[in-house]
Amino acid sequence: MAKELIVQCGKCGKKLRTDERHIGRTANCPSCGTRIRVTDPKEGASEPLGTELATREGALLKLTKQNDVGVITFTTTRILDQSNVMQLGDEFEEILAKHKLKKLVLNFQNVSYMSSAVMGKLVSLHKKVQAQDGDMRLCGIDKSIYEIFKIMRFDKLFKISENEDKAVAELL
Repeated sequence: MAKELIVQCGKCGKKLRTDERHIGRTANCPSCGTRIRVTDPKEGASEPLGTELATREGALLKLTKQNDVGVITFTTTRILDQSNVMQLGDEFEEILAKHKLKKLVLNFQNVSYMSSAVMGKLVSLHKKVQAQDGDMRLCGIDKSIYEIFKIMRFDKLFKISENEDKAVAELL
């Protein structure tokens, strides 16, 4: 029988009952809704997932931090015009410079259309992360976009995970 654990939400302090089989998994706090990762009690209180970090106004990207992993979520469904692509590149640069993150997850769950110029920005980001001895994962990619990734062989260049939780876990 699995040992019972008491996990405390790092945001609101609510204590939750679970068992050791759930260590490493994520759940929503029933009190405040914050996503938390169930951690081993020896590691301390479970911390809130998705602590949002400041980004510029009108940003195309939202940055949250889970432990030492930066999770970048696209705030727009379409990245098509050149000005958006340029802004995207600037925001990637800003995130790397300002937050000094070596582990990144790019969550494409909101993106349904994007221009091929975005691929160049992804390759550039990937090279910069690798130059810092970092690692990154992509997740939440729409089937039609994933087909383009396969045609361009980006599925061989990038490590692609099924979902955000899995991508973060692979980088921890």
